[in-house]
Amino acid sequence: MNYTIMKMNKIYTVIWSALFAVSVNGQVRQPHSLYFMETIPQISQVNPAFQPRANGYVMLPCFNFDFNSDLAVRDLLQKQDNKLKWDLPVEKQFDYDKLRKSIGKKATMINVGTDVDVIGFGFRAGSGYFSFGVSEHVFANTTLPSDIFNIIDKGFPDKTTLDFLSLNTSTAGYMQILIGYSGKVNDKLSIGMNIKPLFGHVAIAPKIQKIKLSTGEQLWDLDGKGNIYSSAPIEVIMDANDEDKIDKVEFRDFSDYTAGELINHYILGFNNPGIALDLGAAYKITERITVSASLNNLGFISWNTNNDLNSLNSIPFEGKYLFNGIKYDVTSDENFKDVLKSLGDSIVDAMNYSVKDDKFKTMLTPVLYAGASYNLTQSVSVGLLSRTAFWKNSVRQSFNASVYLQPYSFVAMNLGATYQIKGNVSFGGGFTIFGGPLQFYLLVDNVPVYYSTISINDGDKIPYIPERLKTITLRAGLNLVFGKHGYINRPMLDKGKSSWN
Repeated sequence: MNYTIMKMNKIYTVIWSALFAVSVNGQVRQPHSLYFMETIPQISQVNPAFQPRANGYVMLPCFNFDFNSDLAVRDLLQKQDNKLKWDLPVEKQFDYDKLRKSIGKKATMINVGTDVDVIGFGFRAGSGYFSFGVSEHVFANTTLPSDIFNIIDKGFPDKTTLDFLSLNTSTAGYMQILIGYSGKVNDKLSIGMNIKPLFGHVAIAPKIQKIKLSTGEQLWDLDGKGNIYSSAPIEVIMDANDEDKIDKVEFRDFSDYTAGELINHYILGFNNPGIALDLGAAYKITERITVSASLNNLGFISWNTNNDLNSLNSIPFEGKYLFNGIKYDVTSDENFKDVLKSLGDSIVDAMNYSVKDDKFKTMLTPVLYAGASYNLTQSVSVGLLSRTAFWKNSVRQSFNASVYLQPYSFVAMNLGATYQIKGNVSFGGGFTIFGGPLQFYLLVDNVPVYYSTISINDGDKIPYIPERLKTITLRAGLNLVFGKHGYINRPMLDKGKSSWN
């Protein structure tokens, strides 16, 4: 087995664990195009000041999937000059300076999440609009410190300090009830609010304040402080020979529970309460120009229930610890996954910790939208949108420009481009179509259209790799819409007449 092939397992471990880690702090991002799709009632989810055009609607089940990463495959596997082969991070010619630009100085982040709107409805009442909905949410956030990649590059040289403060793999699942209202203050200004009671089902939430590892010729020094919280169907089993040490962590056996019991706990359960708010405003400068903004997901969940299905655990640790360390030769064929496992086991063995059932809180990730739209005609408008997500240790920023088209009352579409900071320029959009009262819509940001065949060496090829993919957001759903209006909010615009004529 040649040198390159011996290293592939190490790199695959990093790539695919990064791309597909499902481990979150908050509601997933909606496609940018939803913000300007006036004929879709769920527009009030991104800005509660927006009122759907329909007099009333019933929301049928729909879903939203979001993946967002600081790293693309082509950041981890770099093309050679002839563009036919790729360099692995363990190759001598691999340019780590390029990789570090993608990672950032401290860490790289990968987020995965899914929303499922179970059911909802809304209706117009005078100048106001009421919205109600029930949804399920599962989210994940994985953060990999840049020093993880330094280990791949250099191993564990003596007298080196590695900072793992940003290391995080957290997950949460919860049910949300939405109660929303939008009202018109006057002919120009509309404001709105969504109040969202939350009920937590599952959570794993590390809260690390400090974790640094210093290597030495004789002993390694670990300086750590933090807590690992969980409310999940797991059992922490202590060592029979040492009550202060964890022997293993096991998932519960669900065979003793009925389907109804599992549904009542993990889908319809009302344990672990929380609350969140969405705030929004829209101001019509003229009949053609509207500016708007919203701040969503201001909230938290309190995890305080210890019951038959979920165990409430906290594992606090604090102090400085010495241990013998581990050896890793970057030129060997040792699996990097085994190296990381050995490192984790060594750290756990060296630490002093305890297992408790403390209560804890998880915060949602606030998202700020700021937009502006310009009506060219009754059926054509252009929009600009800024979206900022405030994660615990970082901020993620994107900008979108789009065109909204509604050539007929039964069909509408949005086409646009998005620039993600530390990402790429991507294209997306969506459409909605009515068949009587039934509405179907599909919205997407950045479906990969460019695929590559990665050739590690002669004869070793992996086809259909979306090398540039850093983010994808997809939403699809059905509504029953009643009293829909093609241009109810544009009565002063001349049909078909452009303001640029």
